[in-house]
Amino acid sequence: MKILQIPTGGLFSDGILSCIVEYMTAMDKSGMDIQVLATNNPEKSVVEKVENSGCRVVSIPYRKKNIVKYFFALYRYILKEKIDVVHVHGSSAIMSVELVAARLAGCKVRIAHSHNTTCENQKADKILRPVFNRNYTTAFACGQDAGRWMFGKRKVTIIPNGRNLKKYEYDPKKRTEYRNKLGIPSDALVIGHVGRFNRQKNHKYLLRVFSEFYKKNRNSYLVLVGTGEKVGEIKNQVKELELENNVIFTGVIENVSDYLSAFDIMLLPSLYEGLPLVVIEWQIAGLPCVVSDTVTKECAITSLVKFESIRKKPETWAYDIRNLNLQDRNDSKETILNDIKMAGYDIKSGAEKLKKLYSILVEDSQN
Repeated sequence: MKILQIPTGGLFSDGILSCIVEYMTAMDKSGMDIQVLATNNPEKSVVEKVENSGCRVVSIPYRKKNIVKYFFALYRYILKEKIDVVHVHGSSAIMSVELVAARLAGCKVRIAHSHNTTCENQKADKILRPVFNRNYTTAFACGQDAGRWMFGKRKVTIIPNGRNLKKYEYDPKKRTEYRNKLGIPSDALVIGHVGRFNRQKNHKYLLRVFSEFYKKNRNSYLVLVGTGEKVGEIKNQVKELELENNVIFTGVIENVSDYLSAFDIMLLPSLYEGLPLVVIEWQIAGLPCVVSDTVTKECAITSLVKFESIRKKPETWAYDIRNLNLQDRNDSKETILNDIKMAGYDIKSGAEKLKKLYSILVEDSQN
């Protein structure tokens, strides 16, 4: 069985790629040839991450530069390779590009997988909706809200953004080790954020929140994990706010799970999200989170998540942070991990379910 995974935004260290890699790593891939398409020119570390999950990376890097050239190159590739399943990951009807190419190439199983509750290019999404609705055969979504956004009342299979629980659980030894690496005192309060530096993640507002919190909590640090097109702009804002000594930019790090033990609180003031993987990871690690109320409530698997409006002043978020209940993470670990498992976010069972779905879909398409 040949499967082509297509993250339409390209291969980046983001939530969609993380979802693909986690599932492919956990999946028993016997009898399967799984390929991941790079629609951009990805960094070497990103390619290695995919290859380490047991998948091959295929490159057709024209999607943003020349979509017509990309379309025909993708069509020829699917036809030549006789791909059984094209699994397209995105957040809008622009996934139609891949779905139409797959249909014309004779691929009978065309999965559209919704990872968000809105999209950037609303105009293109609206124009392409009729094409999109006619060309996918199976609908997946990371959560109920993401499913409603992309598919309305049509049938949707929910594929939870599962995680390896052992990998993300709290470890006091790692707390000491990674605080030392970051140069952060053991008694400091550390606020974290993980995500690409883009408009969606709302870093400008995040910095204003930390600036307000820092006024009354001088022994505190903000650690920003990730990279992206707005990182320079955000670094300039840090200078303007005179927070250079207390805001740390890590860049892209491959072992984010280890760093989570060093943090105390996480913030996610995003303008929009699907069902954010990071919030699942933070809860596994026992971290209290303040999350934008634009984010689906489905991500609150435990009592660790508090929702707040990004329409409110940053002072409100700073107040929320000060009033969070910081429990001993060792004491609460077992209860939290049980809650995560019960909610279906254990990657082992999720990967088994996905493999069965692929097999059933291919078998049904041949009858």
